[in-house]
Order: sequence, then structure tokens, then C-alpha cells
Amino acid sequence: MKTGNGPLAMGVAAVAVLAVVSGGALAARRGPATSPSAAAQPLTASATPTAKQSTPKPPATPPTTPKPSATPVTTPSGPAIPTVKVDLTKLPVGREPQVAYLDGRVFKGGLGGDITIPGNQEILRAVRYDGDAMVVREVGLGGSELVRVSLDGVLPERTPDVASLVTSVNEDAIAYGTARSNADHTRRKGNAVYWRNAFADNKLDRPNDWYSTVLAVVDTTVYFAAGTDPNEPDATLNVWHTQTGKVEVLKSFKTPAGVDFQGTNGVDQLEGAEQTFCSAVRALADGAQLWRTCEYSLDGFTPDGQTVYATPDFHNGGSNPSTTAIDSRSGTVRRQWTGVDFLTTTAEDDDHLLMAVDTGENTASAIIRCSIGSGACELATKPAKTPRRDALRVMGGWS
Repeated sequence: MKTGNGPLAMGVAAVAVLAVVSGGALAARRGPATSPSAAAQPLTASATPTAKQSTPKPPATPPTTPKPSATPVTTPSGPAIPTVKVDLTKLPVGREPQVAYLDGRVFKGGLGGDITIPGNQEILRAVRYDGDAMVVREVGLGGSELVRVSLDGVLPERTPDVASLVTSVNEDAIAYGTARSNADHTRRKGNAVYWRNAFADNKLDRPNDWYSTVLAVVDTTVYFAAGTDPNEPDATLNVWHTQTGKVEVLKSFKTPAGVDFQGTNGVDQLEGAEQTFCSAVRALADGAQLWRTCEYSLDGFTPDGQTVYATPDFHNGGSNPSTTAIDSRSGTVRRQWTGVDFLTTTAEDDDHLLMAVDTGENTASAIIRCSIGSGACELATKPAKTPRRDALRVMGGWS
């Protein structure tokens, strides 16, 4: 079973190590900066990387939302879905992405300057932390490790077997978990969850977990899935209060896939009829199911938790023919984009999604920005120089 967009162009060795987590996925998440108003506006673009700072500056004058790339069309049957067909050749050029993304081996966006990640190991995951890049990279055949990379290069610290990594919405705290494996790439019992900010670095040993996958970090609280079976994706959803050490188990979740940035709602994976996969959105407070879908794979929340973005199916890498924005409380489709191949997606703010797209194998990819409210899209990056599907990657969603 797979949640969301998988890592792109991943080698056999990388697939092997990640197979211990939720059926082969690197369960990593990334939170964008929360927009300063209820009606989210794009952040200010900058011609050069901004220096490390505590909070991003709001734009003096909100940028003008670009015109939709095409006239919205609706599906011919069933409930009307406001759909926009994207034409890459007709999109206007907008500002650069304001949250972290990879341009080849250069880590860009977020609060800090451009950082080149040295070496040739596969980059499985990267998030911004205190201006630096925290990177999960492939090691050997099926191994992984977490390293910290600054403008000066890779720092000495290493954490082996890390297979999930998240950052808080303001990039001031991170959490990560391990998924150890045996020589034959089967799961290995006994893992750990870590949390750190500028003042503390805590570790939670989980001797009975077949994997420990972090889903969200909200201030000093970490939400993580603990694998309960060496051969199945079944897991418990746990809440670790890092300051007291207390761990709560939320028993209503069977296979937790994600948690929003407030710790309010989460996504649970379910088995549907005829071996299909379904997703249910549940309230963390009491486990109540808000709605469920067997049509979409739910891949991440916007910072305000009001919208969940989705792809048509549960898949392992590759691309999808559409990306859909769904009201997280009612399950109503708010917007859908088609016309290109969608590779990875993240939320830039409450109203805007960043999506790495191309028009097929061996075509140049680009990152586009689309408004949930209007459907309008623009180019956030120029098309990649190399026609590879991992040339440009947004570091978000439940990869």
C-alpha cells in the first residue's frame, strides 16, 4: 500500500530500504510557512536567496493572482468538479517557490540560502532546519542515514536507518524516525523517534516497533506511526509529548498515513472492496470519521488544515494524471488540475499548491504554483535543463 507521491527515479537499493515503511514509501512530510491571513496570499519573491531569519517578511503589496492557464471545465458525469487543464507552454512566470525544493542536488527555498548537497548518494528526503538542510540519503544497498548539510558542507553528525523526517510549519523543530532492516531487507524490530529544536534534542526508544514513522511535529509534540506487524502495514497512531515523555495511543487508527499541522485531524488508510485502498479523515480528539474516499490517495494538508490534496490512486513513484484539492472537513472537491503529469506536490500556503510536473517521460519538468480558490496557475521555476523526473522535486506531501 502506498500513500501519495513516491520518491522519483529511485534505485533498487533505495526501494529496498524504504520497503520497510508503509509498503515501500519514505514517509516524510514537509510543512510550509503559514500564511499571515485567512485569505492566503503568495509570499514575496526574491531574486537571490534570503539570509536565515526568524520569520518571513509579508509582502508589502500582495502579488496579483495569475490568470488560469485554461478555461475551467467540468467532468461530464457525477458531481461537477471545477477542473483546470494546465498547458505548460501558456503559463505566465511567477515568483520562485517559497518553501523547500530540490533543483538537482541544490537545496533551495525556505528560510536560508541555497545549499549544494555533495556526493552522489540518492537524496531520499530533505527539509530546512535552522537555515541548514537535514537530508536523508541512501547508504549502500538498502541503507539510509540522516545528515545535516550547511553552506560549508556535510557536518559530522550521522543518524543511521532514518526513513521519515518532518519539520514544523515554521521550520523551528524537526522530528524523524527509524525503520531498521535486516540484510535481506525485511523489517527489523526495535526503532526510535527523535525530536529536536534549538534548545533540546530528545530520543524515544521503541523496542517493539517494526518501524517508527513520524507524521507531524507540532511545537514539542510528535505524532508517529508504530508498526505492529513485520509483514503488514498495520500500525498504531501515537502522540509523544516530548517535554514530559508521555506517549498516548490513539486507538481508532488502523494504518495512520498523515496528520495535519495543528494535530487536529489525521488520515487513516483502509482496505476497500475488491482489494482497493481507501482513506478516511478522522478527528484525532475522538477518532470520529469525517469522511472517506476510495477514489483518491490523500497526500497532504495545507497549513491551516482546511484542504487536503490528493492524487487518483495509491502508487509507487511515477506520475499521476491529476491533482485534486478536497475540503478536509466535508470531503467536497474544491479544485482539480489535469493536462500534465503530476510528480510531487506540497502546499506553499493555505491557498497555493506547488506541483512538480512534466508532459511525459524524458520531458523537461517544472514546478508550477496553482491557487485552490481560483484554479489559476503559473510557473514557479523554469523548466529543468535535464529531462529527468527527479530534476526538480518539491519537498512536501506524504512521499
